[in-house]
Amino acid sequence: MRRPQVAIGVGIVAVICLAAFLAPLVAPYNPNAVTPANALLPPSAAHFMGTDFVGRDVFSRVLYGAREDIIVVVLITYIGLVVGVLLGSVAGYFGGWFDVLIGRIADTAIAFPFIVLVLAIIAIVGPGIKGVAIGIIAVGWALYARLARSEMLSLKEQSFMLATKALGYSNTRSILRHALPNLIRSSLVYSTIDVVVNLLVLAGLSYLGVGVQEPGADLGTVIANGQPYLLTAWWIATMPGIVLVLFGLGVSLIGEGLTEGSLVMSVL
Repeated sequence: MRRPQVAIGVGIVAVICLAAFLAPLVAPYNPNAVTPANALLPPSAAHFMGTDFVGRDVFSRVLYGAREDIIVVVLITYIGLVVGVLLGSVAGYFGGWFDVLIGRIADTAIAFPFIVLVLAIIAIVGPGIKGVAIGIIAVGWALYARLARSEMLSLKEQSFMLATKALGYSNTRSILRHALPNLIRSSLVYSTIDVVVNLLVLAGLSYLGVGVQEPGADLGTVIANGQPYLLTAWWIATMPGIVLVLFGLGVSLIGEGLTEGSLVMSVL
């Protein structure tokens, strides 16, 4: 928090998250309430971000949509992190056929076009959050597995890891209690980038109509609804777009600060 970019990033993310999770208290209107008489009203005191083409309050929809997006993105990112770090750690620690198997599966997942795989899973499961989540996790774990494996290959030769074998500790204790706290730092740093990427993927798929379905609200669907009205009602797409950019900027600033801190720790 002593680093300016981290403090700014935490502040931006905290404000957006707090507003999103307090949406039932903060939002002035029902996000799905249709009021044709108020259609396409510009931003005002009554409607902070204006209204859309059927009179729904854009501010309320952005708050509820941001809440759903943040929850889904955090879950899919860190489920992938846990799975990938555990598999990569075990593969790097034991080596052999398990290392080769995990390495080939991870390489295949990374090499396969990301969006194509997600769309293929959505085609099987059906449009909605479930298909998007399965698709992102099916690919996302692989990068964390590669990071954890490479860290473990060097870490297991360190004196403190060799001491765990000399003391007769079990492999489970050696990996979870001693190796994992030291190798997870790089994965946590990368996860800040991954959160932004996954948020953009979720918003993009919702924009294409295969993510969150109407009348549900997320940032992608709100932006998609405003796309035909960019010249006449710019606020419908612009306001949620600004929120999306600000959240991504905040997370990126936190990641930048963590990266610098990680480099300093490595030097020390």
